Amino acid sequence: MFCVAVIAGPAIATLFENNLLHFPDCTTYLGLAHFDLAQSPVRRYRVIVPFIAAALNFLFGRVFACFSPSYFSNDYSLAFSFFVVNVSLTALFGVLVYRYCKAFGCSRASALIGTLAMLTCRYTIYMAALPLVDSLFCVVVALTLLGIKEKNTGMLLWAIFLGPFAKEAFIFIAPLIVFFSHIDKKKQVLFFVISGAIVFTYRFLYDHYAPLPSGSGLDADMSHLPNLIHNLPKLFSVSTLFKILMNVGFWALVPLLVFLISKVRGLFVVKALDKYMLWFVLTIIVQMLLSGSMERMFYLAMPVLCVIVALSVDELAGMYRKMGSKGHNEQ
Repeated sequence: MFCVAVIAGPAIATLFENNLLHFPDCTTYLGLAHFDLAQSPVRRYRVIVPFIAAALNFLFGRVFACFSPSYFSNDYSLAFSFFVVNVSLTALFGVLVYRYCKAFGCSRASALIGTLAMLTCRYTIYMAALPLVDSLFCVVVALTLLGIKEKNTGMLLWAIFLGPFAKEAFIFIAPLIVFFSHIDKKKQVLFFVISGAIVFTYRFLYDHYAPLPSGSGLDADMSHLPNLIHNLPKLFSVSTLFKILMNVGFWALVPLLVFLISKVRGLFVVKALDKYMLWFVLTIIVQMLLSGSMERMFYLAMPVLCVIVALSVDELAGMYRKMGSKGHNEQ
């Protein structure tokens, strides 16, 4: 409820102020919610959030329509249904991020501050406000990271079976489970084979009954490969780096302050991180290079960034208490 309270106000303002037809992604997911399956070959298989929103709209659409502002130009009841689903999923993402910070030994206050770094990010608000499916994929990413950290089999199984339906980019997240999770490798093979069989059967049936050209989705995904070369120079441009940095915004000053005060304390923060987090960030960079919006894709690294902020707050608190204790002793 805390996460919902932080997100809901800015998110509803964002929903009111944007024409959804200006966003190709939103157009696709609104179309899926209307059960128009002939959508973008890249995005059309991500039906979980649109179908849940459609069900919510079917049950409560008339009630939601009563809240519609007079100037809202789109289908408000359906847009608000997406809003309810995405705010809920984004809040769940926030809870998982908080728990991830706690798993590194952060205090409650520090973990909460680390979570605020995610809750106040502009992409969090877009993700919660608009008819998108990013919120579900962020939940899958958080389940993966937290499942590895806490050795939670249930979380990892949810990630394995839900991830491919949330977004095709799960193929970059899955290796983290393979190489760093506690689950027996033979069992992992079985789980991934079952998950893969379900996903490819689903995509085959989708293309068959839509009807759409078989394999067009895979061809569309593969068409992103040239972006690796085209986006590499852009990654190091001042404009892109600034947009990436603003995912964290002024929260980045917290770990920077730790390093400025004490390099030793700063190294404590770095050493507290797990090795798999580095590989995770590297997979995010690959996804950024494949994407048309690198700063938006970098948002997936938010759980790691939040942990860094939370650990840094703990270090600052420790230094403050030490200074206070020293001053008291001198008196």
